[in-house]
Amino acid sequence: MESSNLYEGIGHVVHISTNVTTGCEHCRHRIGGNEFAQSVNHYINEHGYRLLHVGSESSDDDEGRLWNFTVAVLGQ
Repeated sequence: MESSNLYEGIGHVVHISTNVTTGCEHCRHRIGGNEFAQSVNHYINEHGYRLLHVGSESSDDDEGRLWNFTVAVLGQ
């Protein structure tokens, strides 16, 4: 019987956020920010990652107001 544990075999994870723009850990492709969907697809299609979680996070902005953003966690 095949395992149904989504996290089995995951040895490395990446965190993508609409709040942060960075480079891909493997090829320096632009990741996050306004290119959220493209960033998730990049890790899946180019580097074989699996999508583990999509959700939201929040923090305070510079003036103490609530700031919400979308995040994804992918694993390989």
